[in-house]
Amino acid sequence: MTGLDSARLTFHGLLSPWVAGAIALVAAVAVFVLYAREHGKIGPVRRVFMAILRVAVVGTALFLLCRPVLLAETKGERTRGVAVLLDDSLSMTQQDQRISVADRFRVAIAENRVPPDAQVTEQLAAGDVPAATTENPSRASLVRAVLAHPRLQLLENLERRAPVQIYLFGQRLRRVEEEPPDPERKKPAEPAAARAVKALKNAERRTALSDAINDVLARSEGDLPAAIVVATDGQDNASKITLSEAARECERLGVPLHLWGVGSSEVGNLTLKDFASPETIFYDDTVSVPIRWRCRGFRQGAAEITLSLGGRVVARKEVALSEGEDFREVLRFTPKKDGGAEVKTDLIVAVRYKGTETLTEDNELRRPVSIVDRKVKILYAENAPRWEYKFLQPALLRDRRVEARFVLAAGDKRTLTSGPPYLPVFPATRAELFAFDVLILGDVPAAFLGAEKIGWVRDFVREGGSLIVIAGRQNTPSGYAASALAEVLPIEVPAGKPSAPESDRPQSYVPVLTRQGERAEMMALADTPEDNARVWQTLPGFYGFTPGARLRPGAVALLVHPRLKVNEQPLPILATHYYGKGQVFFLATDETWRWRSNVENKYFGRFWGQVIYQMGLPHLIGTPKRVQLSLERPENFLGRPGHVYARAFDAEFRPYAGERLTARLEPIDAKPGEGRARSLSLEPVAGQPGEYRALLAHDALGRFALKVDEPASAGLEFRVDLPPQHELEVAGMDEALLREAAAASGGKFYREEDLHRLVANLAPRKAAVTSRHEVLLWNAPMLILFVALVLAEWVLRKFSNLS
Repeated sequence: MTGLDSARLTFHGLLSPWVAGAIALVAAVAVFVLYAREHGKIGPVRRVFMAILRVAVVGTALFLLCRPVLLAETKGERTRGVAVLLDDSLSMTQQDQRISVADRFRVAIAENRVPPDAQVTEQLAAGDVPAATTENPSRASLVRAVLAHPRLQLLENLERRAPVQIYLFGQRLRRVEEEPPDPERKKPAEPAAARAVKALKNAERRTALSDAINDVLARSEGDLPAAIVVATDGQDNASKITLSEAARECERLGVPLHLWGVGSSEVGNLTLKDFASPETIFYDDTVSVPIRWRCRGFRQGAAEITLSLGGRVVARKEVALSEGEDFREVLRFTPKKDGGAEVKTDLIVAVRYKGTETLTEDNELRRPVSIVDRKVKILYAENAPRWEYKFLQPALLRDRRVEARFVLAAGDKRTLTSGPPYLPVFPATRAELFAFDVLILGDVPAAFLGAEKIGWVRDFVREGGSLIVIAGRQNTPSGYAASALAEVLPIEVPAGKPSAPESDRPQSYVPVLTRQGERAEMMALADTPEDNARVWQTLPGFYGFTPGARLRPGAVALLVHPRLKVNEQPLPILATHYYGKGQVFFLATDETWRWRSNVENKYFGRFWGQVIYQMGLPHLIGTPKRVQLSLERPENFLGRPGHVYARAFDAEFRPYAGERLTARLEPIDAKPGEGRARSLSLEPVAGQPGEYRALLAHDALGRFALKVDEPASAGLEFRVDLPPQHELEVAGMDEALLREAAAASGGKFYREEDLHRLVANLAPRKAAVTSRHEVLLWNAPMLILFVALVLAEWVLRKFSNLS
């Protein structure tokens, strides 16, 4: 009901009412004076009446010139509408696996196979679910079924209580417009349920649930709905505010949220993201396996992480569950010898939910490993016990994978002749030297070795042995510039002293990882690329380096100086390459011991352990890799391309010079007839001999194997996952979040068995309505009045025989 609240007269003309009034007063006096002097034979009554008519004519004209407007305000009440928001995002196309009888019974309610007021109780049995009930329907199909439910008639009953405005939301909110009736075709307006079902496409690739609710609230006070009804799975990956914040705003404005949770809340997913393990492990050596995994949907319960070797579980750990994207655990085991000297098998890591999990294909990863019985034999030749030697020697002796021997050119004779781990002299025969897997050469004078033994070192590397050269201040590498060792090193040996004087290098520097260094396993000081980059940036700096050193063709720098350059290329601090069948590792400083500051062997021990392992294994197992494959990043997501890199060598272990490498990309999880192998071309990387690269599109989910046949066989397995918060990620309806938001707003949460109560729970609400009306008084009736007054005076004057 509405009623008049106020009315007032305003003027919009150029002539103000006060001026018009003054003119009217003057005109009235003039009119009465003129009619008083009129010479006609008329009586005083007629004379006064005609004067009044003339004054009325003038007054009406002046009134119209002021453009009068009558402002009238009416106040009343109207019924506030209800906003219905339907989730139109891609996540609604997911088909939840209905595990429990209760969840399957809810599908029967939505599909009108049981009464809408049927109760979901613990006493339900599998036989209570009608046989025709859809087994695992999509969330979107449930919404359509409920909207078209003939007994529930949700939208129809809402419209009987209050005006209904239907919206769809994905990345943005949009209204489902009403189609007006067509009188000519005698076609009535389309029902709300039919309009909603027709409009739902469920193709939005992002969901902004909270923003959609906030957009409905962002209206003038009079247009706020009485309530907001939302059908959603609770997933939100695009909103600027949280659902809790939106619920609090609803509560402040008095607009309760009535949230229907669509889907199953029993869906959760554990994903094993990655684990790190060496390709070769040693009997009786404790192996640590860092594991990264994530949990979605499970907020409680437990999972078991297992580590299996050769089909037998060798380590397990139970963990309590909570939602998160990056959980980390470390499992350890010690392989015991029960077979041959070398065994090839698989190392399998699995994470299992201690309950029922819908998707288990991403719960397991495996890597091929070899178990060997030998230890890596190392010969460390040094001039005198400098700091690097003092800390590296005990680290090598503690490593159970290593059998180390030490020889000092300027060492104490009694110590050197005391027996293992010391040798009194450098190996006297080629056979003695070739019995080692790795030679570490420190700041040893070339004269200590002699030309013949330096030639043995060259041959040792050429035949597959590994050489690690640690630069010094006196002899290495400049002392070998004219020897056979110069051609073995990955740098061109500069003349002069190997380091600048102390006074010339007062400032420390933190070496920088190159792109090749980021991908090298021996350079990993943390378990993820992000953490590894952070560690390298925070390590204590070095002072020493080899001035003027530059890479040989085909060599790779893993660490470089952050400021100094040689021929426009960064000065190498750590470089490596293959010489013959062996790998050579050159470190241009002897200060890695500085990394022990405050953390002892955390980084120093890990670095040298990985270097020794990587350098020693090829000679130990006799199978150096001619093609090495690596990915740009350990995690690969759908729709986010990434590069695969290959470092290739020919039969003589020189950088491969082919125009390209041809690889096959094979889907591992594809069912017969679904996926086919694709050919992939790896193109050369400019300025990096032997290095090739190709872009992987990551356009399909699952596990893949990349295989190269030429110049040698190599393989790499990886998995492509959905990116975090993707619309199609396996995640159940977020019941806890929806319940909390509904309660905070003053509304209610609903499952399918509760929907028959929804309309009754909506309390009718009224909104105050104030209407303002403008009535223009210079309209046709006023013009007719003016003409009538003029005509009346004229007629009277004619009857009075006046001109």
